[in-house]
Amino acid sequence: MGHLLLPELTGTHSSGVETGAQFAQRVSARAEAGFGPVPVAPALASLLPSSGLERGGVYACTGDAPMSLLFSLVAAATAQGSWLAFVDLPRVGLMAAHEYGVALQRVMCVSTGGQAQSWSHVVGALVDGVDLVVVSSPACSAGEARRIVARAKASGAVLIILGKPGQFSPDVVLSSSTTEWHFNTHAASRTMSVQAHGRRVYNQRALTVQLPAADGAVSL
Repeated sequence: MGHLLLPELTGTHSSGVETGAQFAQRVSARAEAGFGPVPVAPALASLLPSSGLERGGVYACTGDAPMSLLFSLVAAATAQGSWLAFVDLPRVGLMAAHEYGVALQRVMCVSTGGQAQSWSHVVGALVDGVDLVVVSSPACSAGEARRIVARAKASGAVLIILGKPGQFSPDVVLSSSTTEWHFNTHAASRTMSVQAHGRRVYNQRALTVQLPAADGAVSL
């Protein structure tokens, strides 16, 4: 079984916590209303075919700054009510995520205990009810990958992969390349070139962004 690790929340952060009944009601309402794309920062929307993360889709973040790109990609969704789960990423850097605008009150960090046989069960359960599920270098069979993707499509979840995709075939791959660092007393932000390609991207797309901007968001 997986182990659920929740970040310690204080002050205003605790206002985003849902009860089990509220969580079930939200998931049910989402299914009844149909699935629209999960929103992303406007600066990143042009990279994606639907200007957002398509529910049921598989995405990959690669390059020299995949975690920074990931935080920027999911921040808007968590701020607007979507839940985010990190699987087997014990050093995800929640304070850094917060600086990028990720709403930590809607973040779960889940460990599969290092057991390969439980990985697909844990991820499968998460895509049944969590909007955004992030995994790193997944190790599962082709059959397990197909079943997880099918469950994500049925529930409207988005699967995001860091590192090698393994048996998964991403719909969109976002690749980052840092072109310049910006400093004050420390490295405050970076200018990054981001390219999008994959089977759902008909023409390769690219843009240059600053991550994070002064307000923690993404700026062109």
